[in-house]
Amino acid sequence: MNEEPHAHENLVAKAQRSSFADAEVASTGSEENRSSGASAIAAGTELPGNPQASRPQSLRIYLLEPFILILLFAYNFSSTVLKNEVIYQSCTAGFGYPDSVCQLLGTKNVTNETKRIEEQVQPYAAQVTLAMRLVECFIPAFCGLFAGSWADHYGRKPLLMCSFLGYGLQYLISAAIAYCAMHTQGLVSPWWYVLSIIPLSCLGSSVTYSVAAVCFIADVSDGRVRSYRMIAYELAIYVGLLLGSLGSGYAYEATDAYIVFSISAVCIFTALFLMAFLLPESLPARNRTLSTPSTGTSVVSMLKTLWRTCSKPREHQNRFMLTTIMVVLLLTAFVSDGSNSVFYKFMRIKFHWTVKQFTEYETVGILVPAVAGSGGVLFIWSLRKCTNSAILWLALVSLLSHCSSSLMKGFALESWQIYVAIGLGVFKSLVNPMCRTMITNLLPADERGKIFALLGVLQALAPLISSTLYVAIYTRTLNTEPGIFNVFSAFLFGIGIILLGTVWHKKSRNLVYYEPVFK
Repeated sequence: MNEEPHAHENLVAKAQRSSFADAEVASTGSEENRSSGASAIAAGTELPGNPQASRPQSLRIYLLEPFILILLFAYNFSSTVLKNEVIYQSCTAGFGYPDSVCQLLGTKNVTNETKRIEEQVQPYAAQVTLAMRLVECFIPAFCGLFAGSWADHYGRKPLLMCSFLGYGLQYLISAAIAYCAMHTQGLVSPWWYVLSIIPLSCLGSSVTYSVAAVCFIADVSDGRVRSYRMIAYELAIYVGLLLGSLGSGYAYEATDAYIVFSISAVCIFTALFLMAFLLPESLPARNRTLSTPSTGTSVVSMLKTLWRTCSKPREHQNRFMLTTIMVVLLLTAFVSDGSNSVFYKFMRIKFHWTVKQFTEYETVGILVPAVAGSGGVLFIWSLRKCTNSAILWLALVSLLSHCSSSLMKGFALESWQIYVAIGLGVFKSLVNPMCRTMITNLLPADERGKIFALLGVLQALAPLISSTLYVAIYTRTLNTEPGIFNVFSAFLFGIGIILLGTVWHKKSRNLVYYEPVFK
């Protein structure tokens, strides 16, 4: 879940539908009307008759970010513990070693015997983890093909609730497995944890909630406020991950794995219950895509609609800009997933860090970008006083921050230089919300779900390629310069900077149209 984690002004809200006929007209309008809608959205204005322009929006629209925070807290609260349980149960159930011996793995009580056992257990545990990763990637990628169409047809809230339900069921099943393992001295196969991933995967995993959340924000905010909401969304992800990371170790030491998993499940199901009653639906029925002979909800129809929406010609340079910005987002996801697969190994080989040292580094690494993300609102406000391309500027600054941080990690000779890299990467959390803001500003409301669904599918599949590539680079350079993969990351971020530079060039050729999109 690299893995992929905003409001400061009064918003205008959706009015009640005047009649069923109005709803039908709004949902089945022509492509020409949709194009004019895209222009109005890009300009940060409301179309005549738009339901957002009638009455003040309920404060309940700001509950989305707290719910996302709870979800990411629950995820990171159990993430490391789940990995540890897979190793522990691989030792006991997979190889038949005594519980007393397997409990010593991953502790400070290291002996030659425990080192030998861990070297034997790790490949087996890696197979289990890989199987979980494959299930988590492939099925959500398939579901993601239809997430956008479902979001545009049924609304955003049902997709959010499905994703939360999937995560809740995963940790509920994991808690049951860990409970059985505790009462049988670990004699429960770790392969049962693959079963816990199935309900999460079938309900869309992070692909579903990210598509629904971004579309929700786009529905309830205009061009300017939208960038602030995107930053708050990203900030909620970082804060949730940070709190989960901070609390996990203490809870695990004081209790047991099944308690940790149970806490995550309770948190998510509580958020799901509150969401069902408190979070409003952001997409009015009149703006939803209706099922007609040409736009049905069958599999074939959804695939055709998704492809038609993503590939159709658009006014000005919109199609080129959409494609380019999506490639930038894919590059950042590719680097993040690939680097995460080998970075811990790199720190052990290069600087001989312990688990505690690495956890401390991770906490600082989450905290600094989170603080920068909260300051991004002020940064955008300041940039808007100086330039008409604040969003694009901030995306470029974020990529430069990524690039410089990766270079510092690649050439670091001392441990303290890794912390300097965190400082250089202070703005790295801002590229995703800024690029998403640009995409939503370029699209009409009824197409955002489909575009973000395609993006979510590609991002879900990225780890299958990036992890393999980064592991290959790391193993080939392990005996010479193990940090060279960081330089490769910097190279990919450099490509992203060049791509956004081409967007800047295209924008400068039509300032009147594109200024509202990037401001």
